[in-house]
Amino acid sequence: MKDQIVVIDELQRIDTELSELEVHLKEYPERISEFEHELETSRNTLSELKTQLEQFNENKTKLEQELASNEETIKKSEQKLFDIKTHKEYAALQKEISDTKRTNSELEENLIDEMEKIEGIESKISELEEELSAKEEEYKEKIDEIKEKLEEVKVQYTPKKAEKENIASKISPEILPVYEKIMKRDGTALALAKNEICTGCHMNIPPQLFNEVLTLSRIIQCPSCKKILYCEEEEKQSEAQTA
Repeated sequence: MKDQIVVIDELQRIDTELSELEVHLKEYPERISEFEHELETSRNTLSELKTQLEQFNENKTKLEQELASNEETIKKSEQKLFDIKTHKEYAALQKEISDTKRTNSELEENLIDEMEKIEGIESKISELEEELSAKEEEYKEKIDEIKEKLEEVKVQYTPKKAEKENIASKISPEILPVYEKIMKRDGTALALAKNEICTGCHMNIPPQLFNEVLTLSRIIQCPSCKKILYCEEEEKQSEAQTA
C-alpha cells in the first residue's frame, strides 16, 4: 500500500497543477474579454457622441438657413414699405416684419443653444478620443501579455493531462474513485497522521486505526474528514521504538 500512497501523492500534485492551469485557462480569456469590452464600450460612447454632434450640426445648419431666409424676407418686406399706398396694407406688412423679426430672435437663441451644445460635445469627443487612444495602447500591451501567458498554459496543459492519465492508471481501481471523490470535495486527498491526530482536520484517530496507518496494510481514511491517511517514515520509526 505504500506504493499506492506514493502514486496518490504524485497524482494529487498533478491534479493541483492541473487545477491551477484550468483556473488560468478560464481566467485569462475572461480578462481579455473585459479589456476588449471596456474598449468597445468607449468606442460606442465615442460613436454616439459623434452621432449627436452630427445632429447638432444639422440643427445648426437648419437654423442658420431659416435665419438667412427670414432676413431676406425682412429685407424684401422693408423695401415694399415704400411702394404701399394704403395705411391698412402698410400696417399689415409692418406686423409681418415684426413677427418675422420676433421669430428670428427666437431662432438666434436656439442657434446659440445649439452652438453651446456643439462646443460642449466637441470637447467631450476630444477628451474621449485622447483617453481611448491611450487606453488602446495600454490594453494592447496587456492583452498581448495575457495571450502569451495563455499560450504557455495551453502548451503545459495537454502533456500534464496525459501525465495524469498515466499516473491514475497505476492506482487501484477500488481506490481511484475514493481519491477522486475526496479531491472533488476538498481539493486534497491525503492527510498526514501524526501522534494519533489527523493533520487534515485535527481530530483524534483511534489508536488501533492509527496502528494500521503505520503498517500501511490497507488504505485508511480519517473517520472525521475521510481523507486518506499516511505516516512519514520518522513517525513510523518513533512508533516502533516506543513499542
